[in-house]
Amino acid sequence: MNNTTTRTIFFWFISFTILLSSIIFPLYSNYQTNNANFLKSIIEKSGIQDLFFVFDEITRSLLLLQSSKCENSKWNSKLISLYGVSNVLTVDLNGCGNFSSIQKAVDSVPDDSSTTTLILVDSGTYKEKVVINSSKINLILEGQGYQNTAIAWNDTANSTGGTANSFTIAIYAPNFIAYNISFQNTAPAASPGDVGAQAVAVRVSGDQTAFYGCGFYGAQDTLNDDKGRHYFKECFIQGSIDFIFGSARSLYEVYLLTGSFVYIT
Repeated sequence: MNNTTTRTIFFWFISFTILLSSIIFPLYSNYQTNNANFLKSIIEKSGIQDLFFVFDEITRSLLLLQSSKCENSKWNSKLISLYGVSNVLTVDLNGCGNFSSIQKAVDSVPDDSSTTTLILVDSGTYKEKVVINSSKINLILEGQGYQNTAIAWNDTANSTGGTANSFTIAIYAPNFIAYNISFQNTAPAASPGDVGAQAVAVRVSGDQTAFYGCGFYGAQDTLNDDKGRHYFKECFIQGSIDFIFGSARSLYEVYLLTGSFVYIT
């Protein structure tokens, strides 16, 4: 049973339980009065009371099931102490975090904050276009491994009016750090002679930005290392045709498509 079906069933169980409660509880509260004896008899003979208890048990079971799926241990991160993080936000596709969208979590980060915010993202593919504006400084984004957590979108130069805007994620803020997460542009590879098929996975325009253990996936123009000073450590970068480009001053200690370890300055 998929998450959408489970949530739908859960919603209707809750709704029906509330409806029954609103009918039965007021009636039962007057059981001791002579005027309510006939109502009590009708309820007991109709079986509504038993039905209510059945739905109550099902609701309790669903709540316990949802609670068991939300393991708080996955939100433990060594980065909290390493960077002196003061604000932690969680993102989970199954409703076990503060947000189900990475962009919404980013939007909630205080502007121009002098303290560090950590956004922890659970496993899954988050299909959204993400923009980290210049005011969202001192932000860390951490996934559950670059093969487990990914942000994916499929814009191209044609669909956005230019290569620079075709990104899946754009980072304009300084002091941004990413750990253990992938950035994917899933637009199909261009055929020979195609125009406007450039599809950027990441555009990095903020200064002093770093990526550790991250994945960058695209077909053409994968990583727009636009401007600023950047560091890429033990990352995997895949693409073709100028798949790393831009005017930034960056140090790369990464694995490229061939899987060989290289330094690029």
